[in-house]
Amino acid sequence: MFARRIAAALLALVLAVPLSGCGRQEDRYRAGSIGPKISVGISFDQPGLGFAQSGQYRGLDVDVAQYVVHELGYAESQIVFRQVKPADRERMLEQGQVDMVVAGYSITQDRQKLVDFAGPYLAAGQDLLVRRTQNDIAGVEDLAQKRVCVAAGSTSGALVRSLAPQAQIQEREEFPECVTALLSGDTDAASGDDFALAGLAHVRGGGQLRLVGKPFSNEHYGIGVPHGDPELVGVIDQALKRMMRDGSFKAALGRASRSIGYSIDAAARTLRPGDR
Repeated sequence: MFARRIAAALLALVLAVPLSGCGRQEDRYRAGSIGPKISVGISFDQPGLGFAQSGQYRGLDVDVAQYVVHELGYAESQIVFRQVKPADRERMLEQGQVDMVVAGYSITQDRQKLVDFAGPYLAAGQDLLVRRTQNDIAGVEDLAQKRVCVAAGSTSGALVRSLAPQAQIQEREEFPECVTALLSGDTDAASGDDFALAGLAHVRGGGQLRLVGKPFSNEHYGIGVPHGDPELVGVIDQALKRMMRDGSFKAALGRASRSIGYSIDAAARTLRPGDR
């Protein structure tokens, strides 16, 4: 269904261009304005990536999603952002509740059996978040007999189990619940991708949390779409490449990292479609 919408929008884009030519932005608006709304799944609770506050949406994933759907011919007024939790991403795509997911979505072989991925666009690494006064956890090797909180449906728990079999994994529905557990002493560490953890520590940590800063995985974020449409993946890949070329992605990544006080090497973190 989503692929048919995109095909119609792209056809409308071609038909909307007068012989004398006009601005690309205007063409996109005309193409998108005659189509239906597009539903994009993002995180609502991950500062720096996807964060909802007072009806406003901010973060790198939000900027990426907006750029891509504009390139597909949709106006901003046609974008509907919906919250997706880690455990629900594949189901919401399969059931048509969202047309794409842009939510710190790591590309894995298991997930590729269920959904298709465009991208990648960002490199991340799984890390640990601990209390600032805590000195007994310097890396994943120190997690034996420790309580480690992860978000249900993420890949974090499985990786911690494989690297620290004696760790006690505690699953919560959402990442912010792990931050609450950490602050209250109900868990010893939270584990997830470094960018997401840094954002949560900055916004919700009250200066009491710190990132260990010793990543133990390589995560590649992609855009998830319903399974079985390689042409759509190709169209989104081209949009991502344009975002890299025109500087929009670098600017978005800079805004996101500054918003959470997390200094990163933008060049090293930026991935291009095909970098898997």
